[in-house]
Amino acid sequence: MKFFKHTLSIIPYLILVSLKGQVKEVPPTLVSFEKIQLSDKYVSEGASIADIDDDGHLDIIAGSIWWKGPDFKEAFAYAPVKYFPITGPGLEGYSTNFFTFPSHIDGNRWIDILQVGVPGTDSKWVKDPAKISLPLSSVMVEGPTYLNALRNVCHESPAFVDVTGDGRNELLAFSEGRLVLGMPPLNNREDWLALSISEKDPQRFPVYSHGLGAGDINGDGLMDIIEKSGWWEQPEDWDKSTPWIYHEYPFSPGTGGAQMYAFDIDGDGDNDVVTSMDGHGYGLSWFEQIENNAKISFKEHVVMTDRAADNPYGVSFSQLHALEVADIDNDGILDIITGKCYYAHNGRDPGAEDPAVLYWFKTLRHPNGSVELVPYLIDDNSGVGRQFTTGDLNGDGKIDIVTSNKKGVHVFIQE
Repeated sequence: MKFFKHTLSIIPYLILVSLKGQVKEVPPTLVSFEKIQLSDKYVSEGASIADIDDDGHLDIIAGSIWWKGPDFKEAFAYAPVKYFPITGPGLEGYSTNFFTFPSHIDGNRWIDILQVGVPGTDSKWVKDPAKISLPLSSVMVEGPTYLNALRNVCHESPAFVDVTGDGRNELLAFSEGRLVLGMPPLNNREDWLALSISEKDPQRFPVYSHGLGAGDINGDGLMDIIEKSGWWEQPEDWDKSTPWIYHEYPFSPGTGGAQMYAFDIDGDGDNDVVTSMDGHGYGLSWFEQIENNAKISFKEHVVMTDRAADNPYGVSFSQLHALEVADIDNDGILDIITGKCYYAHNGRDPGAEDPAVLYWFKTLRHPNGSVELVPYLIDDNSGVGRQFTTGDLNGDGKIDIVTSNKKGVHVFIQE
């Protein structure tokens, strides 16, 4: 493992210069991170956090490898490990493991893992991976027995989250031309159910798409689905078959970005929406919820574009293919974390050769009711993949970050 000390975020004032000349000074912050490189290999597009071995310490998972907490010096594999090239023709330059979702899927004491690969493939459920793990230095000849999971998982921003409120996570994705919730079975030998949120429309719900999430938009206590072109309202007492009501709104009307979230950004009591605009290009915005003719609507607030001059702090980067929200500075308000997905299209995207940055954006509420998302650079040589995870890895009450992509696997411990 390689350790790096990053102090950019505690410089009293970081002064940036844009095309317009002097730009706003970034306010001081006490937040800083220690960067630890767990691997320099490309194993997956996603990283996650869970107590895999049930020893009371959180572990880090990337692809088929997990690093044992609390010091992450021991690495184990629960399936044969493959290291992927970062470029190649067709799909050769991509890991077959895009997302790793750890969860108590079957309800026993051991964490299971749901793997989601290249869009259009079937997801894989690995039961109790800690029981079959071997040290990474060992040669694993046979892989695990994969249980049935949701078939034909499409979309590049799926989520494993409890949408229905029954206490069990569902896999939110596109599948076979529909927007669905993949429901784990109560019996391990049964198939997962694909509960349709929408009518079937393969053109509307293609294999490759961007921009998807869940949150309570209308304040009724039920999770709604947020998608790049609108939101889907969860019915009260849903019968698990009737399509949800769709409300069109162009959050990211082009390509779409990454994971989408709804939370109260401006502190006025209703949930707003945050999204990157293009997972393979530029753009980050948040959408203030407003009422328009007694209906829910939104007002866009642009955070970043493809021009540094458009950001008050002179910040612009491309390929925001993964996004998370967490209270980084412990002020009680959720912040936004995102970065560049290094070589997301094998170097063919705009800004592909720019530094692979990782940022957190502080949600700064002003007394006049306005909001700024203030950018703080965490690192400039790692970035994000399609999925990264935040959590308190060492129990100190501060949010840490784990990432995995074509730059390797990294953990950022908040100091």
